[in-house]
Amino acid sequence: MNSNAIFDLIEAVAATPGKNDKQAMIASALQDDDVQKALEYAYNPFKRFYISKYPGTIGAHVGREFDAGTWELLDDILSRKLTGQAAIDAVKGELTALSEQSAQLLWRIIKGDMRAGFSESTINKAVKGLIPEFPYMRCCLPKDTDLAKFDWKLGVLSQEKADGMFTNVDHTDDGSVLLTTRQGTPIPLDAFAGLVREVQTLPRGYQMHGELLVLKGGVVAAREIGNGILNHVIAGGAFEADEAPVYVAWDSIPLTSVTKKGKCETKYLLRYAALRKGIEDIARAHLRIIPTRMVRSLEEAYVHYRELLADGKEGTVIKDPHAIWKDGTSKHQVKLKLEVDVDLKVTAIVPGREGTKNDGRPGSLRMTTSCGELVVDVTIKNEKLRDQIEAEPDTFIDRIWAVRANAIMNPSASSDVHSLFLPRMVEAGYRIDKVEADSLQRVKDQFEAAVAA
Repeated sequence: MNSNAIFDLIEAVAATPGKNDKQAMIASALQDDDVQKALEYAYNPFKRFYISKYPGTIGAHVGREFDAGTWELLDDILSRKLTGQAAIDAVKGELTALSEQSAQLLWRIIKGDMRAGFSESTINKAVKGLIPEFPYMRCCLPKDTDLAKFDWKLGVLSQEKADGMFTNVDHTDDGSVLLTTRQGTPIPLDAFAGLVREVQTLPRGYQMHGELLVLKGGVVAAREIGNGILNHVIAGGAFEADEAPVYVAWDSIPLTSVTKKGKCETKYLLRYAALRKGIEDIARAHLRIIPTRMVRSLEEAYVHYRELLADGKEGTVIKDPHAIWKDGTSKHQVKLKLEVDVDLKVTAIVPGREGTKNDGRPGSLRMTTSCGELVVDVTIKNEKLRDQIEAEPDTFIDRIWAVRANAIMNPSASSDVHSLFLPRMVEAGYRIDKVEADSLQRVKDQFEAAVAA
């Protein structure tokens, strides 16, 4: 199938509302090798092109379709034969030479999103294993499990909820080390040489789970600062002289368990003890064990949780010492996390970022406190609401919305106002019973009350 036809097919899938219907269309289309190649290049997390902004205009209507040179260009970027401005210029030239449909298809491949409402799992249902999927054990919330069944008499592990970038660390049987994100994207190792050396002193054949943090002046940087530094370094930058990465680990499982729907039957208490011993046997600059306390009642667990909140931390995770590791959501590790609802006023509609699926459409609502000292962009909750805002934008300006968040973010070098960490709409609509937003002081009071509760 030629690239124009592939783009038209993707657009047809995007216009199809039913999940099962989308699945059937993708399954049928993937019988074509060209479709399979286009989707594999777009969704394989190991194929990353590192070009974030659209480098030119859409191709002319009379332009050509993909040819061997198009795929060669993508391969040259993947192999780092083409980098930086040379890669951007080459992509710009190719986009200009292609037809409008083919140029759109190429850009969606580079961005890793076909903007058609399907994901890697949809593709793999049709062609098993075409797109690598990466196992991950998620926490549940207290409402989703029976905490009375935890072995409180033996003791339950209460761990600080790390405030950084989740990272898998593989130490293979041949001694090599691989760092990957939750989605499986490889993290370049050049800037993490010290961490790699320390991992290589641990047993081989295991994958560690934890988070990358950044020490700035010897102190752990706040999440928004640390993750900004990490993103800069991962994109090709470097740590400043007073910055250094540190990996905080909480689990380690055999690499043989790292498969879709995989399991490690070893009890968590034993996994944690072995990991802690390996890390703490010698002094390390870049590798730490997660701070952990043994608690023997739910009340003790909440005491630990509130202590960390008062210290500016994000919360805790409590873990059943008998728990196995498994891919998926576990009812044996429970996240205790601060969440506060505040009322803010909409001041503007923010367009979706260029190159994303909401490019040219409403992406988020800019909201503020009554005093204007806190400003935050809140992602629109669902497509139905996005359609409503797009049809009647003026209706949503100056309305009061309930917003749920996990922390207040202080002013920084890039912003002289406060913001919120992980803001999201409580409901897909504004409040009709309120016309005044909370002030910054009121927001602070609500967070302080939640910590003390």
